[in-house]
Amino acid sequence: FCIFFIKMRFTILPLFVATGTNAFSLNPHTLRQNRKTTALNYGWDEYHKAMAGANTAPAPAPAPVVAAPVPVPVATSVPATATVEAPVAVAPAPAPAPAVTPVAPKATATGGNSNNSNSRFPSSAKLGDFLIQRAIQQQLFFHAQLGNEPMLDWLKRFQSHEHLDSYQRGEGTCGFPDTYSATFDQLKTTPFTAYLDALGTEPDSNIEVRFVKPQRRLSARERANPFLNNQPPEIEVYNQEVITSKILTQLLNTADALVETWAFHFKEVKRTDLIRVNSDRDIEKRMPSSQMVEHALLVKGGETAYSRLTGDEPMPLYHFDCRSCDRFDMLRALSLLVEEVTALTPETAFDVDYLSNEMVDEIEMDERDIDDLLLKRRKARQAHFQRNFIVGDDITKGKAARNAAISFLADFCNEWVPKLEKGDPRSTLVKGQYRHAPGMKEIRPKDAGVDSEEVFEALWEYADDGAYKIPGGELILPSLMGVRLREIRAEVAMESLDTLLKLVKPELTAARIKYTDYVPGDDDGLGTYERLKLQAEVDGSENMYGEENDAYNTDSIIAEMWID
Repeated sequence: FCIFFIKMRFTILPLFVATGTNAFSLNPHTLRQNRKTTALNYGWDEYHKAMAGANTAPAPAPAPVVAAPVPVPVATSVPATATVEAPVAVAPAPAPAPAVTPVAPKATATGGNSNNSNSRFPSSAKLGDFLIQRAIQQQLFFHAQLGNEPMLDWLKRFQSHEHLDSYQRGEGTCGFPDTYSATFDQLKTTPFTAYLDALGTEPDSNIEVRFVKPQRRLSARERANPFLNNQPPEIEVYNQEVITSKILTQLLNTADALVETWAFHFKEVKRTDLIRVNSDRDIEKRMPSSQMVEHALLVKGGETAYSRLTGDEPMPLYHFDCRSCDRFDMLRALSLLVEEVTALTPETAFDVDYLSNEMVDEIEMDERDIDDLLLKRRKARQAHFQRNFIVGDDITKGKAARNAAISFLADFCNEWVPKLEKGDPRSTLVKGQYRHAPGMKEIRPKDAGVDSEEVFEALWEYADDGAYKIPGGELILPSLMGVRLREIRAEVAMESLDTLLKLVKPELTAARIKYTDYVPGDDDGLGTYERLKLQAEVDGSENMYGEENDAYNTDSIIAEMWID
């Protein structure tokens, strides 16, 4: 009780102020300001008990007054005519405004703040930087797979690119391909030509390597001898010569192979995306044919266009590279879609198929007799649902549809662009292990990276509905916006192909001529996998059509390997 009384003294008594001699009055304004604090300190039960007396006869809230001198009896040391300002009820001063920290404006769908710049979306020139980034990671994988630890350590330390190595890699292990991060903008020395110049001008050096030689395997009799069994480890030291021109040659060979395989992938993306766009825009959907079913089974078994290109021996990171290229093209396609929507006017807003000037939502009727009361309720629900729909002429609706589309894309990009930049690190096999229930989504962390197909699926889920959560959203058809986005991505894929062949590949050749012993006249002009297919034709294992020869087919090979 004493502790409670002391706490109440420092919390409740300051709410009372003296006016006159022994009179006390309660300031309701101050009481309201401290009510929350008092309740949190003592709990609501104790708080209401303490305030019961004060709440029985509340006085009207007085207007804010200014302290005035009131004559009161004072001590003898003060002259009789002197006046002392006695405490009176004074309205509390407003709390000072909290310090506002400058916050960067929220990024819009165009990638900028208020200047509508596309800073969040990568330019086509960034494709070369990402190509060299993946070439470095591919070389790190090869060095780790071959156990070449000195060269692996030197390559990832050059220009501080340790973050490109696998996060699961240890000495003697290369790590799984999905542990090599495929996030964009991880190449520190940009543009990629600067990295190639730095590597080409780096002087040769030596690395001192120390390793413990493996001990000789002892027999059981030798292990019983304590002098032989307790031999100290033998450490051998040697110098590893680092020839940067050789390292650059290996890196450029890998980069050229990536150019070849990526170019093939961009062509396949355009072909498959256009097929999907035409299928989505068909009014009458076609049923799967037997040929389509057989093709799906071949794809499931691994017989794809990519397997025919690489001879079922792609580079370890190739599948992740293809998904990364799709994410790169998706980011570029989103930026072009935002520019397309921004360029619309109220007069031309409905020239695109993903904006509609009316939202038809008729009440479903069937052959059964519907009671008038039930029909009335359905119409009432429909009217309540459409109470905020945009009404007016086509110009008014066109302006509202354009603004709604820009707002929708801004929120959509703010949600999905960071995830696309990060990417889904899981392999295709791991992604296929989880089978969610029909109609349910896979449970993923909120900030988890995604691939491009998840973005298409997010737009496809709207089906025939609009984006009703935003004003004017009934005039938007996000599912058709996804079809248009896929069509734009097919065009961006060809733009990326031109970037690879016309901008990136000549720079790789120029670096090879400048810093290595490469002679252009000795090059046959074929890619890595093209050279392998040509060699297969020369050896007789395949004919000019890429098919197995009858004289050297799989059956004959098995027959040669058969042992009685």
